[in-house]
Amino acid sequence: MNRRVLAYGLPGAASLLSGWLLAVMPVPPARAQQAATEATTPQAAAVKICTACHGMEMVTDTPRDIDTWHDTVQKMIDRGARGTPEEFELVMDFLYQNVTPIDVNHADADTLMAILHTSQTTAQAIVARRTSRPFKDLADLEGSVPGLDKALLESKKRMIFFQ
Repeated sequence: MNRRVLAYGLPGAASLLSGWLLAVMPVPPARAQQAATEATTPQAAAVKICTACHGMEMVTDTPRDIDTWHDTVQKMIDRGARGTPEEFELVMDFLYQNVTPIDVNHADADTLMAILHTSQTTAQAIVARRTSRPFKDLADLEGSVPGLDKALLESKKRMIFFQ
């Protein structure tokens, strides 16, 4: 057999064979399960998608308004973040509810409910109270409105404003 045929024929045959082997090899169970597992809660989606590239500290240490979060998530998608459209919606929910600043004296009731994790009754009480007298600070809010989760407010105090 001619050396030239061997030089060109064997590498081609080897790549065809290796391609065939890759095509028929089963996907390892861990990878198959990972691809099939879709996050179903906002926190699970954020952890699944965000921690593929960086720690959650990077997310939780950087409060942003919802428009900026939307731009940030779009940049992450453009850079290769992977998830279903539903998971990305859950990520946006997580970011909105947990890492978005709020001005208590100007936010509407729906925003107060989402970000402060309050009931509709409590959110309406905040709106009613600030109509007559704006809140000065977190202590004023906690002392004036029953039904607020003080531990949650304490954990989010760097994102709660009173302007």
